[in-house]
Amino acid sequence: MTRRRLLPPALVACLLLLVLAAPASACPARHWVASWAASPGSGEAPGFSDQTLRQVVTPHLGGDRLRIRLSNRFGTRPVRVSAATVARRAQGAGLEPGTVVAVTFEGRLSLTLPAGHDAVSDAVDLPFAAFDDLAVSLAIEGESGPATEHLVGQQTSYVGERGAGNQTGDVSGAAFVGGRTTTRRSFLTGIDVRAAGDVAAVVAFGDSLTDGYLGSRSPLKPNSDGIDVNGRYPDLLQRRLLDTPGAPRLSVVNAGITGNRVLGEGAIPQHGPAAVARLRADALELAGVRHVIALAGINDVGGQAADADAVIAGLASLVAQAHAADRRILLGTIPPTLGAVSESYGDARARTARRAINRWIRDGADADGVVDFDAALRDPAEPERLDPRLDSGDGLHPNLAGYRAMADAVDLDLLREPACTCARRVTVRIPARLRAHARGATVTVDGRRAGTIRHARGRVRLRLDGGADARVRVRVRVLLDGGRTATVTRRLRVCR
Repeated sequence: MTRRRLLPPALVACLLLLVLAAPASACPARHWVASWAASPGSGEAPGFSDQTLRQVVTPHLGGDRLRIRLSNRFGTRPVRVSAATVARRAQGAGLEPGTVVAVTFEGRLSLTLPAGHDAVSDAVDLPFAAFDDLAVSLAIEGESGPATEHLVGQQTSYVGERGAGNQTGDVSGAAFVGGRTTTRRSFLTGIDVRAAGDVAAVVAFGDSLTDGYLGSRSPLKPNSDGIDVNGRYPDLLQRRLLDTPGAPRLSVVNAGITGNRVLGEGAIPQHGPAAVARLRADALELAGVRHVIALAGINDVGGQAADADAVIAGLASLVAQAHAADRRILLGTIPPTLGAVSESYGDARARTARRAINRWIRDGADADGVVDFDAALRDPAEPERLDPRLDSGDGLHPNLAGYRAMADAVDLDLLREPACTCARRVTVRIPARLRAHARGATVTVDGRRAGTIRHARGRVRLRLDGGADARVRVRVRVLLDGGRTATVTRRLRVCR
């Protein structure tokens, strides 16, 4: 069958795989799962000097045991953390009394973190629910040098006065009155939660559209609507998962960096390393990750004048890296840019490149699914522009309603694949919602033709070959009325 345009996402259903042999469970009793993250972009000078950072975070997965992740990845000298605590936040810099718990590292109350290194704390017992505010306090001893940071945190945190020393145990928050507030994340890059074995994480990976940045018509009038509201699309996707009966048990982790590019470093150091270089550390190696949703490329074509073929090659590298790490990856289409305040993002060249990239994504690429953010955000009357009702003001970034539309565009069925079941024999059918338009389908396993479904209600029985715990990729390409096609992919683990 020839390669054709995919159906609109609303008509594309997930592949129905009926396991004939009883699936075997390989889920651990409990394991660590990423609950919150802030991908670091660079080291910001001059850093901190004998002062305490109290950073407020909102984890997406609750529990009663956690651990924190710190990074000096972009530092130039060792950073000394003389004390660290975590607590449930009350209000402002204040903490809920009785919830302050000391954080240790290999049994020690302090930590020296060498330049270029990350660290994970010991387990901390502290009960909290999803979307509870936690406050992580770090006492920085001496001069930190450039601080490894995440630039656009979109949440208010607190910095004690320089030279004031260890204030991690301050419950009232009074010790931070003389300091300053910030929305940057310094040194703190993640929180993991001890969770049931069938809980996994999905990493939203990309640029400012994932980071939750909101624009305006003028850089002199920044848009603060997104601060302290948890209105990024990964936040709202997490709300959907929590509120939808029968939804997959997933934690949605945000690994977006504003200004990030697929192929090269951003325009400023805080925009971080290229996506192809940071995917492993910022997504694939996080605890409990099963899925990645990647939305990237507009900063390449708009800010760097990269051509579509180069960006497509970079996105293909993300897919290959994810699959090599045995993770599923969905690709997001790039939303419209006509009329963007930054003219190079919305000019004819950039728009042509964007359309070419989106065609490649919709045609299936080699990803495990597509999230059509372009369709969710475009103006019905002028598809090259953002819908004005969803525009934050710069013609490029959505407003809070737009981020909700992005979250609603994610088909939860694409995140439903079990993280720890296996199969030896499967029956492959055309998805029920496609059968009315289906004329047949071809089935491949790891790129090799495995069978043909000759009519809408037909099926193919497969035996999965390979060693125990091997992964195979089953792909169904459905031929539809009018010559259209729909392609759906699933990766399965072979039973022992």
